[in-house]
Amino acid sequence: MQKIAILSDTTSDINQSLLDEYNIIEVPLQLIYNEEDTYKDKFEKTLEDVINDIDNNSIKTSLPAASDLIKTIESLIEKGYTHVIASCLSSGISGTYNLFEKTLNSYSDKITSHVIDCRSCSMGMGFLLLKAAQMIKDGAEFDNIVKTLEIYKEKEDFFFTVDTLDYLYKGGRITRSTKIVGNLLNIKPIITCNKQNGNLEVIETVRGQKKVNSEISRRIKCFAENQEIDKIYIMHSNMYEKADELEEILRENLGEVEIYKDKISSLFTIHTGPTIYGAVVTLK
Repeated sequence: MQKIAILSDTTSDINQSLLDEYNIIEVPLQLIYNEEDTYKDKFEKTLEDVINDIDNNSIKTSLPAASDLIKTIESLIEKGYTHVIASCLSSGISGTYNLFEKTLNSYSDKITSHVIDCRSCSMGMGFLLLKAAQMIKDGAEFDNIVKTLEIYKEKEDFFFTVDTLDYLYKGGRITRSTKIVGNLLNIKPIITCNKQNGNLEVIETVRGQKKVNSEISRRIKCFAENQEIDKIYIMHSNMYEKADELEEILRENLGEVEIYKDKISSLFTIHTGPTIYGAVVTLK
């Protein structure tokens, strides 16, 4: 009989209650402060910590510690798990995918595994893990779950924005002149994940708060086309008011859809700044 575990890193943004309910196991990425102090994402440094620390510290992100991943895999084997389904941050953004795949393959004689390259992040990855969890609960076999997830990873997209371009400039995603002019003119970028290479990209710029929310709504509608939207997840870095404003626009333009709001992972705030919010859309 198959006993299937679900493994992830700490960037799926699945609510803690659901992580607990479905026993989704997280291996933390590492946060490196000022080139010397290392902390485990979410376990030792929370989103709130990073937001408070980011302007006064140099903060970088790193792969999960190999020892943490190995310890987790060996614990699963000891508990009698026969299979592992894993997904983590897009391979175009982080080397976590390669670390997961390589390490799990080294235990192939003891446990069967498959790592989904979601080429996304936040709930774009999280909804895949929840889909796997529900299928396991319903008694689905490992191979069937894997095939389903490889199809479903194309049934999501996300569109985020930030209030300031300073952090995108620091991360090398825009030029200095673009940052200066953009901030002066109140230019807001629309950020998504390229499905071909898995990289974060600025795909559009608009001027002003109302326009950026309308553009996010328009892009969600275009992505869905004639397909039915399953859920929309509004994710934010403690930007409750902006999240509420986006929800209002989405409900006006998209009608009756399920919309959830929750906090985004600290990793996003490090790379794009502490004022990020947006929406992940998933299709049925």
